[in-house]
Amino acid sequence: MAYKQSYGKQPPEVLEKEHAVVEGIDLPGHWNRMFGTRVITDYDLSTLDQITDLPGGESLGWCYQCAKCIGVCPVDIVGDYGPRKIHRDVQRGISLLDDPNLWLCTTCMNCLRVCPKAVDMIQIMPAAREAAINEGKAIPPELQKVFEATDRYGNPLGENPRKRADWIKDAGVPVPIVAQVKRPVDVLWYVGSYPSYHPRGIDAARALARIFHALRVDFAILGVEEREDGDSIRLAGEKGLAEKLTEENIKIFGKYKFNRLVVFGPQSTTPSRTSTRSTGARTRCFTTRSSSRSIWIG
Repeated sequence: MAYKQSYGKQPPEVLEKEHAVVEGIDLPGHWNRMFGTRVITDYDLSTLDQITDLPGGESLGWCYQCAKCIGVCPVDIVGDYGPRKIHRDVQRGISLLDDPNLWLCTTCMNCLRVCPKAVDMIQIMPAAREAAINEGKAIPPELQKVFEATDRYGNPLGENPRKRADWIKDAGVPVPIVAQVKRPVDVLWYVGSYPSYHPRGIDAARALARIFHALRVDFAILGVEEREDGDSIRLAGEKGLAEKLTEENIKIFGKYKFNRLVVFGPQSTTPSRTSTRSTGARTRCFTTRSSSRSIWIG
């Protein structure tokens, strides 16, 4: 007797006899059950192709389920998530563009660091998120709020842009604003949104200002002219808004003359390098031990 039972997208062929005698032993029913050959190409791979056809999404198809990524994924530690599981889900016919897991990846690069096949989630997830946004898919409301605040106020916290330089009042040292200096400076310091508004970030900004002052660095900040760098916005899939922010920053940086650009975190390096490319500024990186923050000089 041969029959088929439902089993996802590729039902296996089940071969079973009511009675089978093997070396004098009667094996009834499911005890003699066997399965026919299953051809893996029978799977519907349209949901996988939906991602691998995107610019930047190609490497998702390279995964061979070794699971090295799961052990280093910070999101999997607190939930059921991981790049390998993303690949398996799309193999099973689950559309990543409609999956809530699309928005969980932090693009930390831990998985890419250990992946023997170089499956690059830092390219895959932004590409898939951009496609989901362009197709009008539902996105987390808190992320939508960040997009709207960044577009309207120039920072993801939704703070008043006129208060962006208020932190300098209690810095304990003079913090020049480049528009008021009215001369070229050696270092233009791009402070960023969180160091300008968030209490913990403000503490770090004031500490670095005091370091610059102690080292007699010729520096200045943009103050109220500064806008969000847009890299996190790009990684979240809102590429159009990220490009808009980059264009605004290009215009702002182009107004002033400086030799080097200092940014607070590595997430600001890509948009900052793009925005200052025409200035011919030099680029290098170092990390401050006291704060464990990366400082990039361009």
